Amino acid sequence: MVVLARRIRTAIFPVLLDDSWPRLLVYALFWLSTAVLAAVLLIADPVFGSFVVGIPLLLVVLVRERGLDGIPAVLFGAAIGSSLVFSIFLGQYRGVFEDGVLVAGLVVFLVWVGTYPVMLRQMDRQYLRERFARAEDALPARTHSMARLYVVRVWMTLLAATVLAVSIARAVIGA
Repeated sequence: MVVLARRIRTAIFPVLLDDSWPRLLVYALFWLSTAVLAAVLLIADPVFGSFVVGIPLLLVVLVRERGLDGIPAVLFGAAIGSSLVFSIFLGQYRGVFEDGVLVAGLVVFLVWVGTYPVMLRQMDRQYLRERFARAEDALPARTHSMARLYVVRVWMTLLAATVLAVSIARAVIGA
């Protein structure tokens, strides 16, 4: 019994203490929630859905290629603003779907809102690692990246709180 417990401990603890599994979990949750939201939005309205899903994904790809400082302010604002449409979409189909589907949609949306800022931070870090990997490469002054990351975090937190408050209020009122 002691040998079995020791084998389990030596097999599980290094995995739990490894720094890569939380990052992989966030990647998986982000891409899974994005795929579900994209599928629902594209089925409901292909033009509208591709616009709403495309802009935040374009921001993730551009952050990976240019870093947060290299993103134009207009595109950054459009990506942040288009995330509001997900919450409008949830409210638009309240009478069409059953409550279970709406709760599942709310959970998927909250997972996406929670992982989006983390994903942007990870993409920015990967950009910096690849771009400034050598010791002689000087890291440039990063004026906008942290401010932009905080804007995304605050916006997503407010968006999630608003969606939850509206959902709870509708459930309490019975509308």
